Amino acid sequence: MEFNLIEERWIPICRKSGREEQIAPWEITDSYESDPVISLSVPRPDFNGALIQFLIGLVQTTTAPKDEDEWEDCFDTPPSPNKLKVAFETVKHAFNLGGNGARFMQDFDAIETTPQNISGLLIDSPGENTLKNNADHFIKRGNISCMCPSCAATALFALQTNAPAGGVGYRVSLRGGGPLTTLVVGGSEEANSLWQTVWLNIVEKNEFLRICCDSKKKDDPDMFPWMAKTRTSEKHTGHDTTPEDINPAQMFWGMPRRIRLNIDDANQGMCDICGSSSKEIVDTYITKNHGVNYVGPFLHPLSPHSRQDGVPFPVHAQPGGVTYRHWLGLVQADKKNNREPALVVNKFVSRQRSDWPLRLWAFGYDMDNMKARCWYESTMPLLPLEKELREGYEDNIASMVMAASEAVKNLRSCVKAAWFKRTKDKKGDMNFLSNCFWQKTEDDFYTVLSKLKAALEEGDGSDLIRQDWHKCICRTALSLFDEAAWNGPIEDADPKRVVLARQELERKNNSKKIREELLDLPE
Repeated sequence: MEFNLIEERWIPICRKSGREEQIAPWEITDSYESDPVISLSVPRPDFNGALIQFLIGLVQTTTAPKDEDEWEDCFDTPPSPNKLKVAFETVKHAFNLGGNGARFMQDFDAIETTPQNISGLLIDSPGENTLKNNADHFIKRGNISCMCPSCAATALFALQTNAPAGGVGYRVSLRGGGPLTTLVVGGSEEANSLWQTVWLNIVEKNEFLRICCDSKKKDDPDMFPWMAKTRTSEKHTGHDTTPEDINPAQMFWGMPRRIRLNIDDANQGMCDICGSSSKEIVDTYITKNHGVNYVGPFLHPLSPHSRQDGVPFPVHAQPGGVTYRHWLGLVQADKKNNREPALVVNKFVSRQRSDWPLRLWAFGYDMDNMKARCWYESTMPLLPLEKELREGYEDNIASMVMAASEAVKNLRSCVKAAWFKRTKDKKGDMNFLSNCFWQKTEDDFYTVLSKLKAALEEGDGSDLIRQDWHKCICRTALSLFDEAAWNGPIEDADPKRVVLARQELERKNNSKKIREELLDLPE
């Protein structure tokens, strides 16, 4: 099957008029003035996350701006489809999904193993052990048996980009299994086209080449590992792949899994994901372990990182989702825990203008080793602010988030004290309280952000805003305590203990630590 991902119209999109269609990658700026492409239109959220990274990677690899002036010019006036086509065609030879020769994100050589159902490309599909134990209770086997080329290509890219642990020798993605991705996206009609979503997450060429890896490595396999024999990673005869072994572009095109789609004899059928009819349906693939094993301090521009002894490690999604409790480390630096936002988020600070209301878009799989527990996705507001005010703005936000975290810790301990006489002997999951607290205070937090921005711009103090925030977190903590405290184990119920625990919660949340040390409020 001949199917080139640069030439074919395979990316589902929605235009401003509401019309949905499929376009080739270079057509994202088509009809930009009259009916621009607004968003992707795919049936699965993980496909949406994969395709936007595909487009960002393609633009970053082929047509990155030389400096900030060029970046800003292209944001306001994007390149024409023909100009993008010329740029993308420089790598067209690396984007053949089928046919003879190298295939997009697939093993260079044929693999001789038993074919597997195409559903195995989906990260949330039940694994072999789950099927063997008949434990596919929530995501059933057999729901996906064939895919059109568009969905197969997206599923393949999504797996290689997010690859979790898959058994002995089945390697994880360049950012580890299920990395968290954070992008800057438009927050208004002036900045919400698909082109602008892509361009907001592009780094100037020279800066990108300096992030990590070896920019002197410019051969095709250095950027696109499927363009040569796989750099395998068997225990005694294979090799690890470090940043020094690849071009920076491979951070977008990592290929940890050895896969070959069985598309040579594809037949006509209906895609089980998007529901479209296709002349060439893919129903099986072949895979083998010991693919590319990425090891070392890769600093991917689309992921936040924590640092241990100076070495960056990509952040991964965790149970409970992404809320403002993760503000420190996703939007601004978390100095206490050595976490830093993604490079593209840091670029937002240097690029912002007063007319750019933007958002942070965070998404990723919460993985438990090989099992996908949940797909999380959320947005947070990114408010434009003059540079001279940003330090004070971020200091205030950091203190409010840390105060909320302390209130959550107090809530959990006091509810446990209300429930049990000997709390140290009792173990259990109290995360439901934390999740409720963050959810109930999220709208208030974003309202506070807007008030804080206005106060700083008008030269007013922020004391009253921090006081209001303190009242909010205290009020919410008490409300959740009252809901939970009387629902403990009946055999341990003690009204007096509940009353004392409530008083202790009030005392802790009005303590010197929260009021003075964190929120800098007067006694």
